[in-house]
Amino acid sequence: MNLSSLLLAIVNKLDGERTIYAGLHLLRGKRSGQTLQDVEYYNLKTFFGILPRLSTPIFDEAADHLVKAHLIFIDDASLVHMTEAGRSAVKELPAYRFNGWDYRGREAIFFARLSLIVQTISNFKAGSTNFIPAQRDAEVQLFVRRILRGKPINDITYSRYIKDELTHLIERSGLAEIQKTIFTHRLVGYRSTGWTWDQLAERLDTTPIAIKLYFIESLHLILDAIGKTEVAPFLKEIAEDIKVQSHLTDSSLKTKFLFEKGMSMEEIGASRQLKMSTIEDHFVEMVINDPSFPLAQFVSKEDLEAVSKKSNELGTKRLRLLKDSFPQLTYFQLRLILGAESKGVTKWTSNQS
Repeated sequence: MNLSSLLLAIVNKLDGERTIYAGLHLLRGKRSGQTLQDVEYYNLKTFFGILPRLSTPIFDEAADHLVKAHLIFIDDASLVHMTEAGRSAVKELPAYRFNGWDYRGREAIFFARLSLIVQTISNFKAGSTNFIPAQRDAEVQLFVRRILRGKPINDITYSRYIKDELTHLIERSGLAEIQKTIFTHRLVGYRSTGWTWDQLAERLDTTPIAIKLYFIESLHLILDAIGKTEVAPFLKEIAEDIKVQSHLTDSSLKTKFLFEKGMSMEEIGASRQLKMSTIEDHFVEMVINDPSFPLAQFVSKEDLEAVSKKSNELGTKRLRLLKDSFPQLTYFQLRLILGAESKGVTKWTSNQS
């Protein structure tokens, strides 16, 4: 696993539709209207926000590698395209098992909690109650204190129970052997510090960014497994509130609340002192994530079907190209239609009585 291969999988979805930096915004989890739409339009939820701190130079290096290998090329309009060699190479890529859309970087909070719990239990079991916590985040420390309050953390039977539950989930989650190695070596114990990315990269003969990708995917797999089982009560407690409850941004949720109270887009914009373009972004988010969104208030069923058909015929979701075919529709209406199409909307709903 490496960043270039990951980027190739992303470009394969965006082929000729976006610039290469759409991939950077996606991996960072940028919560702009454009990126959130791209996630849905091009079926890229897997990769959303998995590298929130990805630097531009490291991203550029991965993109340059693909260009020099003649797997992708960038045209005069700065749009990125797959080459025939790239299309062949993408068939050899592994099946990535990230779940970025549901976790959005919060898997790091889960691991911080788990790591501090393991450190605490291992130290207490060894009779050491005075140690420097590996996790300095105050919220993580408060969470761990609450979870462990009243628990028999000095009892070897209790530590064995936690170990058995975690071992069971690791096996159940389907981690590769390299991921098991990375995951266990990142944990902190009694007189034992977690390995750094560089140490693991040297040990496993790969790059630090590859180690991070393996690690993030392993956390997603473990969290998915926790969500599907009833035999890991302790880990379920640690995973509390890690999976996002709403895929709408906080700002979009506020707009949705006002819309459901009967306010128009213009009234919402004035009330919240936001530009109409921002309110439109919120509405596109809503049509993508809310199956009950009253699309009939904004576009006709005939227009929805016509635009969807033309988009499929042209093999594009680029608004400018679709606007040429439907001059009577606004860009906002086209964005709503593409959002509805991405969700397979067939039910015509309205919130007007």
